[in-house]
Amino acid sequence: MIKSLILLITLIVSSVSFSQKHKRIDLVNFVKEAVVFARAQGFEKACTEFNDGKKFKRGEFYIFAYDFEGKVLCHGATKELIGKNLLEMKDRKGNKLIKGLIKAAQSDGAFVKYVWPLPNSEVLADKVGYALPVDKKYWLGSGIYFKDN
Repeated sequence: MIKSLILLITLIVSSVSFSQKHKRIDLVNFVKEAVVFARAQGFEKACTEFNDGKKFKRGEFYIFAYDFEGKVLCHGATKELIGKNLLEMKDRKGNKLIKGLIKAAQSDGAFVKYVWPLPNSEVLADKVGYALPVDKKYWLGSGIYFKDN
């Protein structure tokens, strides 16, 4: 009985861990696809698609674009942020998340953990973002909500 319970718990934990790893792979692929699109279509057409189109809005995934000074250029979820410089913005843990995402983009892609409001809510939740450069002027990113195990 105890061995069966331990096995069940192990399977559940492994399943959640696998699911989160799969979401991270999907996140990386989503951002890579958006970078290819932006390079092929140019900034203005890509930004219009990221802000208002459907191609880069999939479930919790959406694209945001910033310049390397921290200015929001496009945002698939919160258009009110466009034009604002968020370089010094901190999450509730005191992390300068945009600086972290810029560093990730400058290293040709990396994950950054931060805290962000849940969609259509003021409730904050843990999120992991992934960022990649498009060119020397701007970078793209997206993120997923997650639970630390």
